[in-house]
Amino acid sequence: MDRGTRGDLLGRLADAVGAVTVAHPVRVAVDGPPATGKTTLADELAAVLRARGRFVIRATVDDFLFPRALRYRRGEYSAEGCYVDTHDHGALNRVLLDPLGPGGDRRFQHAVYDHRTDTVLAPPVTTAPADAVLIVDGVFLLRPELIDRWELRVFVSTAPDRTVDRAVVRERHVSTRADVERRWRERYLPAQRLYFSRARPTERADVVVHNDDPRQPAWQTRTSRAPRSSGGKLATMDRKQVADWIAAYEQAWRTPGTAALDSIFTADATYRQGPYREPVVGLPAIARMWESEREGPDEVFEMTGRVVAVDGDTGVARVQVRYGDPADQEWQDLWIMRFVEDGRCRSFEEWPFAPEQRTAAAG
Repeated sequence: MDRGTRGDLLGRLADAVGAVTVAHPVRVAVDGPPATGKTTLADELAAVLRARGRFVIRATVDDFLFPRALRYRRGEYSAEGCYVDTHDHGALNRVLLDPLGPGGDRRFQHAVYDHRTDTVLAPPVTTAPADAVLIVDGVFLLRPELIDRWELRVFVSTAPDRTVDRAVVRERHVSTRADVERRWRERYLPAQRLYFSRARPTERADVVVHNDDPRQPAWQTRTSRAPRSSGGKLATMDRKQVADWIAAYEQAWRTPGTAALDSIFTADATYRQGPYREPVVGLPAIARMWESEREGPDEVFEMTGRVVAVDGDTGVARVQVRYGDPADQEWQDLWIMRFVEDGRCRSFEEWPFAPEQRTAAAG
């Protein structure tokens, strides 16, 4: 554990950003529970990096909220709702993190939602320089849906009671102390416990900042951290490897049970069944989804796949599936797959199209 002044901490964090060598913008997560001081830390780090000549993009996960009706559909004080229904991680990846990541075109939007007016935003698309730094602050940033999108992960920690006291001061003009304390103790703090049990964020952080006294912080730098995914480092794939993976996928679909899944997906893989569907996260959930979707190993179908493109860890393929003999159902899919070093998939997204969808569009 290191201790020092605020300037010492910011210098260490800025050095850590500078040590990252990638061919795209460096993506930095500043995670932590509400009222720990993560937004202030992110702003100060941005200022230090700008003073060092870096182009910095500042964003917050709260500009990627779902509409209020969806956020509170489980109730205003639901901890599960806070963790599951609050943020649109699909949009965050789609318009910000992935464009600035490996293989991205660096054309991004920094927000999609205005929480003050509960309305959707459409800011202009901006192109970032390749050596830019993106700093995103917010809660739940090291969860499975986002964990592989960061080059540097910072977690800001403060004693829970201290966060409640800070929140009371911060919200004193809009809420009573009783209202603030109830939200914290029934929604926000239980949601953080849920997050810790499911995602173990402090084990996956590069730097854990203990911010009880912001003027004299303490911090831990991880010399080793939990891997980005159970498969290890990101892969550099070629067309044959992607084609072989598609063949293994088909074989797993034809095989009774789901034991074959861990040979093609990482333990923390995400599986999205459509571009606007929430991802299925983790191997057990993917296994349950497979079992509910397929008829069984005797299901009659013919599947053909053609690799369209490969860029680093990402493969894109067109896949056609005909069910029945003779065929009575047909799908044309676009598959987007991201792989780790051992060849397993850590992120799978399909865009399925059926003939009736084409007909409806044409009419």
